[in-house]
Amino acid sequence: MRKAVIIILMWPMVCMAQSDVLQNFLLKMERQTLESDFSVTISEKATQPTTLNGHILMHGEQFKADIMGMEVAYDGITLYTYNEGNDELTLSTPMPDELAEVNPLLFAKAIAGNCQTEVREQGGNYTVTLLPDNSAAGVREFTLQLRKHDLMPMVATMKETGMKTTTLLFREPSFVTTASEFSINKPNAYINDLR
Repeated sequence: MRKAVIIILMWPMVCMAQSDVLQNFLLKMERQTLESDFSVTISEKATQPTTLNGHILMHGEQFKADIMGMEVAYDGITLYTYNEGNDELTLSTPMPDELAEVNPLLFAKAIAGNCQTEVREQGGNYTVTLLPDNSAAGVREFTLQLRKHDLMPMVATMKETGMKTTTLLFREPSFVTTASEFSINKPNAYINDLR
């Protein structure tokens, strides 16, 4: 009986510790700039997986990525998409689901307060699984693998309700102190302003 009482009393601390891992990671992403090479693989039930490689900088909600001849940036208000092939820069005001497709870590931030969170320790990593309370979000599960000693993101996997899975694999991520511009300026490009 005493053991059961101790477990019951400790349960809130365990839950708090689990949510603290995610909250500490999100706080770290707000305060520091993450830089990493990455590969993103998109798998759907009836098709072959598609893998794209690139480089990304992230700070809070802002990011800038180079993906196979395209540049994508978000300054917190405007989404910039530059296609080198046709020298076109598109400016838009994105919806949250559009941002989640481009940067899955923003999805983790968006649903952190409206989901069940499970944290497991595996070796030197935490595996944080978010199960959205609202299936209307289109995502049934989001998993984030973080290096335990510094909460560095290693893998993010988003499983959508339509059997689509997006996996973002970070290669040699690090936090950098250099200031970054999270927009794209191409003065000679054709500007397609959709804002």
